[in-house]
Amino acid sequence: MKIICEAAKRAGDFARDRFDKEHTVDYKSRVSDVVTEVDLACQEIIVDTISKYLPEAMFVLEEGSESAKVPDAECIFVVDPIDGTLNYSHALAYFAVSIARVDYREITEAAVYLPMSNELFYAKKGLGAFLNGEQIFNRKSPPLEKAFLVTGWPYDESLFNWTYMAIERLARKTQEIRILGSSAAELCHLACGKFDGYWEVGLKPWDTAGGVLVAKEAGIVVSGIQGDYNFESGEVLAAVPSIHERLREILREAKR
Repeated sequence: MKIICEAAKRAGDFARDRFDKEHTVDYKSRVSDVVTEVDLACQEIIVDTISKYLPEAMFVLEEGSESAKVPDAECIFVVDPIDGTLNYSHALAYFAVSIARVDYREITEAAVYLPMSNELFYAKKGLGAFLNGEQIFNRKSPPLEKAFLVTGWPYDESLFNWTYMAIERLARKTQEIRILGSSAAELCHLACGKFDGYWEVGLKPWDTAGGVLVAKEAGIVVSGIQGDYNFESGEVLAAVPSIHERLREILREAKR
């Protein structure tokens, strides 16, 4: 746990120090899917830090990775060096460094660091979730009409219509919906009670792996929309128990 927390802090502090500088921005799948030189530098910091302590470690990386598949093996680290790069490139202070350790396709440790607010979330399977050393647990139980939700836009344009429909339906049934641009940060803020539910589709393992464990260990119900949560499905639904199943029903209806 100390290793991934150290790696996340080192990378996040590097990103914070360069936050308001001019960046080199390249585009990946679409114009909103961007990468900067800071993403690449942060990723290198993370890999170097973890490898120093665990030379046997293997990595599934957002930047430059040939595959998003998580191997069925021990000591795999799933890394998003800056989750929320589009925000970062516009000097919007909502982004996170996310690292998850996966052993035989089970998330066993996670660290998510929000450098601009100095929030270090971390969790170990079965031992709880923590924010800056204090244990967190979301005990809220609102009805759906008072639920405060968060979601995100997919990069895959084939998923746009479903996302529009889901937002429209839920906007009429809940308190309100936010789109903030960082899956990892949103899952962690759900874990500590700032949101009541989060869903998104078109995701990669590095988008959710870290935040999912933090959320689960903080009492959040995590699933897919159609079935269980898994790395390859590209979808996640996380919510407090009082609204999880109703949210899933509405999201499934929107897909029909």
